Amino acid sequence: MDISLQGIDIGIFSLRFYSLMILLGLFAGIVVGQIQAKLYEQDPTHVVNIAMLGTVLGIIGARLYHVFDQQEWPRYRENLGDIFAIWNGGIGIFGAFVGAVFALWLYTRLETKPKKFSTMPFSLPMIVRRHPAMSAILWLDIGAPTFLIGQAIGRWGNFFNQELFGRPTDLPWGIFIPQAKVAYQASEFIGFERFHPLFFYESALNFLGVVFILYITRKIPHKVNTGDILSFYLIWYPIVRFSLEFLRIGPWEEAGIPMAQIVSVLMFALGLGSFLYRRLKPPQILTAASEETPTKSRSSARRLRRRT
Repeated sequence: MDISLQGIDIGIFSLRFYSLMILLGLFAGIVVGQIQAKLYEQDPTHVVNIAMLGTVLGIIGARLYHVFDQQEWPRYRENLGDIFAIWNGGIGIFGAFVGAVFALWLYTRLETKPKKFSTMPFSLPMIVRRHPAMSAILWLDIGAPTFLIGQAIGRWGNFFNQELFGRPTDLPWGIFIPQAKVAYQASEFIGFERFHPLFFYESALNFLGVVFILYITRKIPHKVNTGDILSFYLIWYPIVRFSLEFLRIGPWEEAGIPMAQIVSVLMFALGLGSFLYRRLKPPQILTAASEETPTKSRSSARRLRRRT
């Protein structure tokens, strides 16, 4: 048995801590998603279904974002098989988000629209709608804290792979990076031993975002409109990522600007714009929780005032 910071090898069996962190993030996201779905009086079984589809499309999107990084693509072009070696690290959060959002939208469309395979050469029963129409925006509200907590936990995979470290620092919480890793990932800083733990900064700030969402959806639900939680994610995470890019070593750049900052600005504008748009349009009242009854929990007995 061989144990290292990257994982555990027992014969032909290999466990990579990077992959384990992603799985733990997925599990935590499902738990939080089910809790939020119940709060909104939605069927929590949808959460697992969306998570499975979102995991597949999210990983594809995340990997593609990383592979086509201008600094990474030449390496993958010469070694196409490495594109599939995701356990070695290398995913892009923005790509994962796009893939997960597309998966959620696709699921809500497929789950609420009746289908009939009339072109088949043999008879098949009509697949009818099994659930009331699902609102993609409402489910993105439910999904926002799941994205954040998944990112918060998944970022620790970067610690085990000793990647996503920032510039050198003398601060007491600076992390030690072996010179071999420094030479490979940040050759201009050979000789330095301690670096900013960017993965930890992002993880902590993402956890803070989750706490904020869970707080406002329970303590001041009457002030939260449909789509506000999604807007918060689109505002909060770009601020976090934009700020941390100043400490990042060798980011993917376009015209001298880190691509992550460009994407962050676009996401921030979308989040702020959608938030202001909903606040300025006439309100429509939707019940997101039932009337208080002695047998129901406090959260499920709460009525939420929402704009659509």
